[in-house]
Amino acid sequence: MERRYNKLSIAGLIFCALTLPLAQGCATNQDPRVEAAVADKPFYDWFNNLISQIKADPSYKRLPIDSKAQSNDFLALLHTAWQHKISKREFTQRVNSQYPGHEYETSFIVARLP
Repeated sequence: MERRYNKLSIAGLIFCALTLPLAQGCATNQDPRVEAAVADKPFYDWFNNLISQIKADPSYKRLPIDSKAQSNDFLALLHTAWQHKISKREFTQRVNSQYPGHEYETSFIVARLP
């Protein structure tokens, strides 16, 4: 029994030794703006509700956010607008300039900002 416990303990230590540096490396590569947005529970709850509303609207066309950098930038911009650090008008102008032809989608999002 003791021998089995020792093998499990060694296996656990090896697992931790191999995975913790990997997990720590992933965490430190995260965009701090994204970390702040995700950590802001009221914002993130609102954001998840927004996603549900978007999925339920057949007229909403997906914004062409195709890279992690674009996704991070958009989430950070949305969080900034949600916090009233930029106006809804500025948010609209920035999104429409980055994603022309998606005015409906931009207005859909802006209408739901607090």
